[in-house]
Amino acid sequence: MLKKIISIINQKGGVGKTTTVINLAAGLSMKGKKILVIDLDPQGNATTGLGLSNDSNSDLTIYNVLNGNKKISEVIQKTSLKNLDLITSNVDLSGLEVETAEDSRRAFKLKDELTSILNDSGLSYDYLLIDCPPSLSLLTIMALVASQSLLVPLQTEFFALEGITQ
Repeated sequence: MLKKIISIINQKGGVGKTTTVINLAAGLSMKGKKILVIDLDPQGNATTGLGLSNDSNSDLTIYNVLNGNKKISEVIQKTSLKNLDLITSNVDLSGLEVETAEDSRRAFKLKDELTSILNDSGLSYDYLLIDCPPSLSLLTIMALVASQSLLVPLQTEFFALEGITQ
């Protein structure tokens, strides 16, 4: 049973979202917590940062879950860290918004998948961390809908603080 879904978001890039996800996931896993990271950023930096490939030839990605070709349980991959699993991302994810334009429930796709698969499949995680892209796009909206909590890393600069109000 999943205990907590946390999205790490900020529409500004370069504030440490991916670094926060990687380090928080690694730290929690070292404390014996079972962690699943979803890389929801088409750049795939959490994927490579956790030692896996963001090659666009792979079909074991969050893109293939969100477009209906795979179930979440089919794309979860192990990392080199004990207790830390990952759902990878790659550049293919950038096309999802256009591909799902006609779907009235597209903002709920991630939440629906997480609810039906993680709760019913016997997969057990203490925390699910979602690394979001640096924009308020469909992907970020999906993460917001699916999450119970948000973590917003920011730099204490004028424009970063101005962006947080948005």
